[in-house]
Amino acid sequence: MVERLRGTVLTVECPALRSDPESAISFKLGRTVKASLRTRDEAVATARRVLILERLERLYEATRANSHKLTHRQMVALAGEVYNLLRSRFDEDPGTPEAWGAWKAFVRAARQGRIATAPTIDLAEQADERAEAAQLFGPDLTQGIDALPPSGDRAALDDRCGRLTWWVLSRHGLVVDRETRLRLLEHVADACLDAGWAIKRAAQGDYTPDPKAARFPPFQATPSAPGGITLSALYDRWAAETKPAPSTRSTWRGIIDSLTAHVGHGEASRITPENVIGWKDARLASGRSVKTINDSDLACIRALYRWGIANRLVKENPAVGVQVAAKRKAGTAMLPYQDADVARLLASAERESLPYRRWLPMLAALTGARIGELAALWGTSVIEREGVIGINIAPSPDGATLKNAGSERFVPLHPEIVRAGFLEYAKAKGHAPLFYGKPARRGAEAKHPSKGTSNHLAAWIRDQGFDNERIAPAHGLRHWFKSAASRAGIADSVADTIQGHADDRAAARYRHISITQMAEAVAKLTVPVVPAQARTPIDEAVIDAPMPTVMPAAG
Repeated sequence: MVERLRGTVLTVECPALRSDPESAISFKLGRTVKASLRTRDEAVATARRVLILERLERLYEATRANSHKLTHRQMVALAGEVYNLLRSRFDEDPGTPEAWGAWKAFVRAARQGRIATAPTIDLAEQADERAEAAQLFGPDLTQGIDALPPSGDRAALDDRCGRLTWWVLSRHGLVVDRETRLRLLEHVADACLDAGWAIKRAAQGDYTPDPKAARFPPFQATPSAPGGITLSALYDRWAAETKPAPSTRSTWRGIIDSLTAHVGHGEASRITPENVIGWKDARLASGRSVKTINDSDLACIRALYRWGIANRLVKENPAVGVQVAAKRKAGTAMLPYQDADVARLLASAERESLPYRRWLPMLAALTGARIGELAALWGTSVIEREGVIGINIAPSPDGATLKNAGSERFVPLHPEIVRAGFLEYAKAKGHAPLFYGKPARRGAEAKHPSKGTSNHLAAWIRDQGFDNERIAPAHGLRHWFKSAASRAGIADSVADTIQGHADDRAAARYRHISITQMAEAVAKLTVPVVPAQARTPIDEAVIDAPMPTVMPAAG
């Protein structure tokens, strides 16, 4: 098995965790595997190590089980995942059209067998290949490539697109024979050319939706036995029907990959309660938190099997009743910020020029909204309703989703936010996102760009010295709002409505909180400020500016 995989370059995408952004880690397989985990955070390093080991085990198991055969549709679907990866990585800051012209030139020349070797496509960043392309093909890239005779050699194609091909195969734990891999390489190259054209147009300022993006079907694994279904195929069918958020897709796919690697196969009907218990124990031993295992890992598997039973795809749910015994320990519960913390954070935000740093802390503190809801706002989300200025929290025009149906709501803005100039900022943005760059492409598998904004904000807050692990950097403001509302005499039912907290009691269905009630409640909140004796010269300069920083409690 080692010889079959020797020399393979495997790339594992590691999601953002704590203050570390997402990272693609590539390494070559041999008798030993060495790779930098690209983090100084021990907890992040442990999580990435576990993820890589799980991906390796999945690849090894697939190799032991011999090669898979892929249908034409499956190969096009896998190539589509490469297309989506490239678009999600490079659309936001595409660079220059000339650089993408050179990038595409090497793909086309390798695809047509007109060159003997080609530089490898890097998943993490785009290399500037203009000088190398000009030297090989001449000033007119198209004419230069056409002048080279096609040889039928696939070595350059493997050089150029091999890493991307291994990446997409390893995502699904697939090992294919040489003939299938060569055919898949060609599909991946075609997807690269399609993506290259779209990104080149983006570099020219043209973000018109690419009609070729619709040519790729979703990948569906072939059932492993007549009448059976794989866990991956079960997930694909669930996702096609429920259309979960990209972040849920990413999380659930990783959970399914982990369970499949642990049990050594992907047949949904063969997974037993004992398998799930063993997997749960292994996750716990790896350092994964009890809450994550119970509320994410096991919840995912239970939900997936429930859907499968309802749709007559599986007969039993092996995760029913399985959970980690959770006993809350003293000193581990999450805490809210104190008034002094909020004052210091808002003072830091007021000195910032980047919009997400300047406005999101204040919005989070004075609306109590989830940071993901706020990060996805557009200029058109700021509206007037019944004479009250507020934000309309709803699914964004480019596909950002909400936690649940009850999360959609109108939240009045605190007078201090209005006086600070937020309305003018929102009006200037118009029909565009407030806190991230270009709108997301509809239907894209990648996480919504507002997720990156939320992660960047959390990292910035930590950098300001808010390093108490029991206070979530941004979510702690949501906790503070609830506490501050109680101190200001705001009824829990009103605070819950403002924050989008569900109340499942029957009586709650008869209670309807008006916009006027919410606006009056929000205005009661006093904005914490840094005491005069604790202010730095910079703080004084900000406080002396025309923009006021304190809103006295109403009434």
